[in-house]
Amino acid sequence: MTRNFTLTSAIAAALLITGCQSMMDEKKPVVAIAEMKPTSAAAPAGLTPAGLVTFTQVGTNRVLVKAVISGLKPHSEHGFHVHAVPDCSDDGMKTGAHFNPDGHPHNDPSHILRHAGAMFNIKADENGVGTTRQEVDTITLTPGRYSIIGMPLITHRDPDDYVSQPLGNAGPRVSCGVIKLETVVTTK
Repeated sequence: MTRNFTLTSAIAAALLITGCQSMMDEKKPVVAIAEMKPTSAAAPAGLTPAGLVTFTQVGTNRVLVKAVISGLKPHSEHGFHVHAVPDCSDDGMKTGAHFNPDGHPHNDPSHILRHAGAMFNIKADENGVGTTRQEVDTITLTPGRYSIIGMPLITHRDPDDYVSQPLGNAGPRVSCGVIKLETVVTTK
């Protein structure tokens, strides 16, 4: 009797652990990162912008963007966009225009009709460390038309004015990083 109870308990525990592991695997978020490195356009502006940007898929149509970029001018704002061509060479100029699969005009990131890669400016503190935390509803980390995996992320020298066409008059591209997938959701 004790042996059957112990065996039954062991089987139940194994099933519980397997079930919990399966539930944990299914809840892993899709995460991507961009390691931001200065372009040669940063030096003439006296900047050395470098840092890490994390993208986390939250739901089916929103991505949480968290960035920390040091080496910016203290108390400054900088345009911050996903661009369309994954090539950070040549001062980031080969990254093309903003990621814009729907062909919308450049606009404020809160406007419905805008470039998919448009985000709010990144703001630097008194030490020149720029941070942002924002949710973007025009991009995704999963395959499809709005996926930004493999796309470049650009920090500009100046703030985006959210009006000027086609790119917001944000000046030279002072740091660049290609967005790379970190975690893939496992489903069973």
